[in-house]
Amino acid sequence: MNRLLKQNRKGEQGHTLVELSMLSVLFVVMAILTLDIGYVLMGSEMNDRACRDAARAAAQGDNYGTALRLAQVAVLPHRSDGVFVSAPTVDSAQFLYQDFGGDPPPNESPFVSVTTTSNVRIPAPIFFLGSGFGQNGTMQFTKTYVFPIVKTQLFL
Repeated sequence: MNRLLKQNRKGEQGHTLVELSMLSVLFVVMAILTLDIGYVLMGSEMNDRACRDAARAAAQGDNYGTALRLAQVAVLPHRSDGVFVSAPTVDSAQFLYQDFGGDPPPNESPFVSVTTTSNVRIPAPIFFLGSGFGQNGTMQFTKTYVFPIVKTQLFL
């Protein structure tokens, strides 16, 4: 009877080891997936903040050239490591500075539109049934903000 009891305990220990190894694989996959999602969220948020700051800075410009330079300078502090998350860049082809020559039509206000782009390389792309993160493990984020150009004139 004692021998039979000892054999069952050894069998249970083997089952526990198999279950633990299967669960550890699942936990590793979940940890990698969490890391990937963390980088995606970080890259998206960084691009969003950079675009907002660039639009705010560009709205202070007096003309197209000055506003574009202000926007490009405003995104510089939003640089990251450059390995997994690229620095956001201002898309000059989509940059719009509309001040209506200082005489806006009725019910219109001058505005500036800034678009920034940032790329995120996924550290450990996981593919489930043919679907995965981005193309070739890279996701591109694009954000556009529109800010009013406010120039107040003081009449004394």
